[in-house]
Amino acid sequence: MTYKTYNCNTFNVYTIKTDKFKTCHMEILFSKKINKETIYEDNFLTDILTENTKKYSTKDLEIRLEELYRTVLYSVVSKTGNMLNSSFVLDFINPEYIDEEDYLENVLKLPFEALENPNVCNSEWDLKTFNILKDKIIKEIKAIEENSLKISIRHALKAMDKDSITSISSLGTLEDIEKITPATLYKRYQAFFKEHACNIFIIGNLDMDKVVSIIRKYYHNRIISDTKINIEYTNKLKKRVTKVVEDSNFIQSNLIMIYNLDNLTKFEKDTVFNVFNYILGSGGLTSKLYEALREKNSLCYSLFSNYLKNDNLLVIGVSLDKANVKKAISLIKKCLKEMIHGDFSEEMITDAKTNLCLSYDLTMDNNMALINNYVFEVLNDLPPIPERREALKKVSKEDLMNVAKKLKLNTIYVLNGGNK
Repeated sequence: MTYKTYNCNTFNVYTIKTDKFKTCHMEILFSKKINKETIYEDNFLTDILTENTKKYSTKDLEIRLEELYRTVLYSVVSKTGNMLNSSFVLDFINPEYIDEEDYLENVLKLPFEALENPNVCNSEWDLKTFNILKDKIIKEIKAIEENSLKISIRHALKAMDKDSITSISSLGTLEDIEKITPATLYKRYQAFFKEHACNIFIIGNLDMDKVVSIIRKYYHNRIISDTKINIEYTNKLKKRVTKVVEDSNFIQSNLIMIYNLDNLTKFEKDTVFNVFNYILGSGGLTSKLYEALREKNSLCYSLFSNYLKNDNLLVIGVSLDKANVKKAISLIKKCLKEMIHGDFSEEMITDAKTNLCLSYDLTMDNNMALINNYVFEVLNDLPPIPERREALKKVSKEDLMNVAKKLKLNTIYVLNGGNK
C-alpha cells in the first residue's frame, strides 16, 4: 500500500493506492468543533445534501448512480470527543473493470455536484425534499425513544452532565427539528464551508495524481480553514457519584455505569486501555464482567463495556431484571477492584492481545476500515496499525493494573422496567 498526501491549499487529499480491493472508497470529510446550538442543523444539512441536487432529482440521482455501475453516494455524521465530522461517502467499482473512458471522472464529480449545487431556490431548500428529510429524522428520534437501551445511555449521559458535549445528540430533539425551516437550513449551508476544515480520503487501485486533478476540477472550495480542532474532550470528575433511578414502561431494566478516565498517557489511551477493556467487558464470553454477571450469577440478558477514548469515559451497560440491579452494581465494582489488584491471568492478557491483533487483520482487509483508521491517524495522531501491533506486545500486567486505578466512578443510572 502506498500512502500519499496532496496539499490543495483549501483542503488536503490523503490517498492509499492498493490493488487489494475491486472497489474504491472516498470520503469528503468536514470537521469542526461541536457547537451545541447548531449540531442538529449540521446533521440535517449533511443528510439532505445527498438526497438530490439542482441537476438531479432524487429519482434522477438514483438512476445516475445505477448508470455508473451501482455507485453508492451517502452521508454520515459522527461525533467523537470535541469534534463533529460530516462525511460524504462514495463507493464505486475500480475503473480497471469498466470499459468507459470517462467513468472515473463521471463518478468523482458526483459528490461535488451535491455539495456545490444543492436543490435550493430563492434562498430556501426545496420544500418537498426538506419535508422528506424532516420526517426521516423525526422517525429516527422516535425510534431511539422506543429503544430502552439507547434511551438509558442517553439519560445516563445527561445525568452525568447535561452540559457535557458527550451528552448531546447530533439528531437533536423533536423541538429542535421543528425550529428548522427551508430558509434557516440554507443559511446553515452558507456557513458550512466557512466553519469546517476539509480533508478528502480515498483508497483504491487508482492513478492518484489523476484523481486529485479531477477533484481540483470539480471542487471549488475557496475557503482556507486554519482552525485547530482539539478532538479531546475531558468530562468533569466528581467528588460524589451521581445516582439516578427512573421508571419506565419497558419490560426489562437497564443499568448504566459511567467512569471517568483520569489522566491517561498516550500509550495508555491508544493501547493499554484497549487491552484492559477487552479483559474487563468488551471481550464477550471471555470477559470478567460476562463471567461474573452472566455465567456465575445469571443476572443479565446482555452487557457491554464501551471505551469512549476521545471523551475520556468508560460506559458499562447491563440489561437485566429490576431485582438484580443492586447485585449487578456490586459485581461490576468487584470486577474493577480485581483489575486493580491484578486478579486476572497472563492467559487473559494474551487472549486480549491476540484478538485485538485479529481485529487489526480484519481492518487491513476492508477498504472502509482502512480509511477510518487513516482519518484518525490524521485528525488525532493515532499510530498506524503496524505500530499499534508492536505497542500491544509491550503491554504488561502492571500497565493494566495502573490504568484500572485511573477509573473514577461518575454516574450510576438505572432505568427500571416493569419486571420484578
